[in-house]
Amino acid sequence: MKLLLSFVFALGLFGIAAAEDKKDPSVGKWVVESVIRDGKAIDAYKGGTRVNGGGKYTFTPPAESKIPATTGTYTIDASKTPITFDAVAKGGTFDGKTLLGIFKVEGDTMTVAFAEPGKERPTKFESAAGSGVVLTVYKKAK
Repeated sequence: MKLLLSFVFALGLFGIAAAEDKKDPSVGKWVVESVIRDGKAIDAYKGGTRVNGGGKYTFTPPAESKIPATTGTYTIDASKTPITFDAVAKGGTFDGKTLLGIFKVEGDTMTVAFAEPGKERPTKFESAAGSGVVLTVYKKAK
């Protein structure tokens, strides 16, 4: 479970290079505000950071956490609303698995919802009990 969530963060969503920042609003450094999985809050990720860019991401857990750092790659489709992403985690529980998700950036807040491997891409920014969806809210690092 912890590794799954690491992906969410690490899952990072996306980034394609400075020239494409306008197409990928997730590029940059983000701090985890909250994580909900299957309708339950998971506080262990709060304060962790993720960096997105160039189609790669890294997730660094909070200093006091035992959650492992993770990395991965991703692609986005900014022509869709909400923006969709496919991420492939490296290491952890979902090593080599593709995670399907959606995200939106509003001001300095990024909201990400993704499905556990084998489940369909979420269509809403919610994580109901038993849904297999992880919902993460990030704030842009300053």
